[in-house]
Amino acid sequence: MRYRKSPRVVAASAMALMLLATGQSTPITAQEKPFRSDVITQVNIGNMKSGKYTMKATITTIQPRAKIPFHIHKYNGLRYILDGSLSISWKDGRFQTYSAGSTYFEGPGANHPDTDMAASNPTDSVTKVLIVELVPLD
Repeated sequence: MRYRKSPRVVAASAMALMLLATGQSTPITAQEKPFRSDVITQVNIGNMKSGKYTMKATITTIQPRAKIPFHIHKYNGLRYILDGSLSISWKDGRFQTYSAGSTYFEGPGANHPDTDMAASNPTDSVTKVLIVELVPLD
């Protein structure tokens, strides 16, 4: 009579051989997921007038040591520093530097003092900022 192994025994044996061959000491469990989503920032933008909107994503590239002059934002927007660093002068007198992986929010209006520099790239490398805005369709 020939000995037959159950499918579970075969699967467990195959997994053990794969782990030995790859040098892993523990198998990946069924609970581990192949991806995950982490909220990196969330801002309450309050009530909005009814209507149609579009989401706009822009990448702003700032050259080394470049300055961004005073400007007024038209829309709410989340910012994410992709590369480099960005130093921002806020209208309340604060001065903050954000590095790659950092996020910040800018609402509509004048967020910066009325000077020759609202923000700057303080580094010797290019800075890239991803800007995501909710824009009303007029």
